[in-house]
Formats: sequence, C-alpha cells, structure tokens
Amino acid sequence: MQPFEGSMESVNFALEGVGEWEIFVPPTVYPPREDTKMLCRAISKLPIFPGNKALEIGCGSGLVSIVLASMGWEVTSCDVNPYAVSSTRGNLKMNGLDKGHNVIESGIGEGMSIPNEADLIVWNLPYLGRFGNDPGLLSEMEEAALSDIPHGGWGGELLRTLEEENPELCNRVLVILVMRTEPEGESKVLEWENRGWSWRSLDSERYGEEKVDIIGFWRTGSGVEATILETCESTMDEAEKIPGDGWQRVFSKEQTKGRGRRKSDWISRKGGVFATWNLDAGLLDTLEPGLIQTSIGAVVSDALCSNMKWPNDIVDERGGKIGGIIIESSNDTIRAGVGANRNDFDSGGVSGSGWEKSIGPIDANEVFLRIDRSISSIFENTGKLEMPEPEWYASTSWKALSRSISKGVMALKDGNLLRPCGLNIKGELEVVGDEEVFAIRDLDGFDWIVPDN
Repeated sequence: MQPFEGSMESVNFALEGVGEWEIFVPPTVYPPREDTKMLCRAISKLPIFPGNKALEIGCGSGLVSIVLASMGWEVTSCDVNPYAVSSTRGNLKMNGLDKGHNVIESGIGEGMSIPNEADLIVWNLPYLGRFGNDPGLLSEMEEAALSDIPHGGWGGELLRTLEEENPELCNRVLVILVMRTEPEGESKVLEWENRGWSWRSLDSERYGEEKVDIIGFWRTGSGVEATILETCESTMDEAEKIPGDGWQRVFSKEQTKGRGRRKSDWISRKGGVFATWNLDAGLLDTLEPGLIQTSIGAVVSDALCSNMKWPNDIVDERGGKIGGIIIESSNDTIRAGVGANRNDFDSGGVSGSGWEKSIGPIDANEVFLRIDRSISSIFENTGKLEMPEPEWYASTSWKALSRSISKGVMALKDGNLLRPCGLNIKGELEVVGDEEVFAIRDLDGFDWIVPDN
C-alpha cells in the first residue's frame, strides 16, 4: 500500500554500489531534481565509520536521507513542511530504512537545535529569490522550500547557528551544502571562508545561466591554531621541529634567514608573511612535488588577488615579485614555505612588490589566515572527503597561470621564444615551439618575457 494519497510523482533513482530506490513525492514537496541527484552522488563517495551520525536539513521527499541511511549513516532529517516530513518518513519505510532514523518537523530558524553528536550536516539550500512580487505563484510552504533569505541566506543562518550554539561541534563536523555560485546567491562561500572554514567543491553543474556547486566545508585544521612566533631564522626549520599529525603550520612575524629556491637567500621584509605548512608526505604517492608547488602558488595568488609566474613566484600586474613558494621534504613530511611582501621595496639593487597594491593595507595576520584557509582547502586531508585528482591540481594551476599569459607573457628557453599552452600533471610548463609541444622541467636557461604596457 502506498504511504500517501492523492496526486503524487514517482521517482526512481540508483547509485552504483549503494542501492536503487523508488520514492513518491506529494504536492508542495520539493521533488528530487538534478541538484538533488548530484548531491546524492557526492555524499555516496564519503567514507563511513560505525556510529557516524548525519543531519539533513530540508529533507523534502527524503531521497538524500535514504541514500545516507543506505550507506550506514544514522540519520536525523528535518523540514518545516509537514508534508515533506510525512514524505520522508513514508519513503524511508517503503524502502525498509525506517529503523534507527528520526524525522522531525523543524528547521534552522524554527527553534531546532543541531545535535551535538552530528558528524555530517547536509542541506540542499534554497537558492531562488523570494517571489514576493508575484503573490500566489507559490504556496507558502513551496516558497519556504525554494527561496533563500536576504543578508547571508540560509547558508549564513546555518553558519551563525553553528558558531553560536555549537562552537565545539564546528571543529569536527563536515558541512555539505548545495549552493548557487554563478550568479552568486544570498548564501556565500566567502562568508564561511571569512569565519575560518576551508572548503572544497565536490561537484558542479550548469543549469542554463546558473552554476550550482556541491561545497564541503570544514573548520581549518579542525580548529587547531597555527604556531605563531615573534621572530625566527626560518619558518621551514621551525616547521621541521613540530611533532604530531594534523594540519601543522608555523607563522612568524619576522624571519632573519629565510631561503628561496636552490638555497638562495629570501629577503624577509618586516610586516610580510613568513610561513610554512607541513603537508602529508602521502601526497607524493599521487602528486609530483612540482604540481604541489604550482597548486599552492595558484591559491596564494588568488588569496592576494595577484598573478602566478611558473613555477613558484607570486607577481603583480607588471610582473613585480610579491612572494614565492618553496617545497622541501624530509622525515615523511612535505614542507611548503610561503613568503610574501606587504609593501614595495627597492634596496641594494633588489626590488619587490607588495600585496597592499592588490588587496589593500591588510595586516599580515589576516593575510596569513587567508592563505592558510586556501592551502587547507586543497591539501588538508580530514579523512572525510576525497582528495582531488592530479588533473584537478593541474587545471587549477593553469587557470592561475593563465591570468598573466593571457596578457601576452611569453617564455624564453635557451634563447628561443615560446608560447605557453598548458601545465601537465607533473607541474611542468607546456610550450609551443617549432610546430611541436614540449614540457619545460626546470629553470635552467629559462626566463619570462613580459610585454610593455
């Protein structure tokens, strides 16, 4: 016997290795659409540990909760729409998944408390604008399911609720949200980032002019703070001394003996960022050191609203050097050093640029936090999300490098002018020569030619 009466939509959905289900969707309940199914595919890749607990907000028809329950999660589902609550309960039961799970009529902003034991929070956020100028287009319950709210959106409301009511939970929970990123909706990734959360896009699709992403958020370093020093000789050396696992990093307000590529001296101007991250050496099982370096260069250049110059420089619009990246490894650890200047300088025949021209007079502490979140987002392995594939790192690096190349920057190798055309999964620069494409592996005999503006 069907659990609902009246006109209903029947939906069949299958995930390889997880299961196949049929669900029924009554009127006024948001049915599974392509964004719902994309979310299901993303969560099907999550690792499961015995006793893991998930909360789905805005459960609608219950398909996401059904996938979570089929994977072994202990699920609490909620929705402000009583018909959605009934739909989820009925579909769980119809698929033999009603034992050990809880479905409640509530939601964020409706007095609901987020369970302290939650390991995962999932929400297909409403991302449409309000339909207040066209009354009667949607019922009140339909509008609540589909429409975002102003001033930070439902994503911002969830973030505030988490941080105000469950600050300890923030340090260990994984939050997965469906968000409209183009054009950006009321719920913004940047708000989470500014509050100390790292993030990674797990999947994305375009629907007409809109782009929708599945975003995974976690507190950078699980809330473990960086080691902050007033001064040191080299943050690379200080990072080597740090024991233990996890997201380990060192930031010094002053550095007296910094080093650059091939052990050269790095001029550390006071007020800049001097920091080193200890990365899991297991990254070398799938990523080349050169690709790790270019990927960090990509996200640091994004954080500083600047450009990247292969293989390890951060530069301004005119090619002036703002900072650099250095990679070393020993004792089962990869150390990634980042140095960046705050102000332009010219001393002793050496000149450099600073981030103040690109992002303004921002304190080094805040710049460090921005870079920390950016590097965490691509390299921190929390054990809760899959790490990206090498092709993703190469694509991210090339996208950053292309900002300067698109302005006519050319490569010079052994006296030959070459056009950069790509970056491979080894982190090598691909260039077009005499009717052939080849990779440049090192800087011997290499230089960049920046066109006059």
